[in-house]
Amino acid sequence: MPNQPKVCIANRSLTITVNPAFSLLNNYLMQNIPIQTLCGGKAACGRCRFRVLEGASHLSPVRPAEKGRLGEALIAAGWRLSCQSHALRDITIELPGLEEKLDDLPQSAV
Repeated sequence: MPNQPKVCIANRSLTITVNPAFSLLNNYLMQNIPIQTLCGGKAACGRCRFRVLEGASHLSPVRPAEKGRLGEALIAAGWRLSCQSHALRDITIELPGLEEKLDDLPQSAV
């Protein structure tokens, strides 16, 4: 495929090539990259969140479900949901590990 973005997961010293047709969550699952998720990619749990370190404009636009789940403050701080995001060009991120405790996010109205 002509456009195969690379995702550098800085805190894991790992770089993977992703298919932009699939969400980052699906790319991680297809490549056996450990990631937290409870809802299966429905933007309901917020566990698949990641922080963009470089290349925020290289991601698909923030979707309403993502905005409702994370809220404006976390999105402004660089956080996105893997299940709602597609890498269109190369990005560098930080991805919480399975051992990290992620506090539940408050349920916002979507």
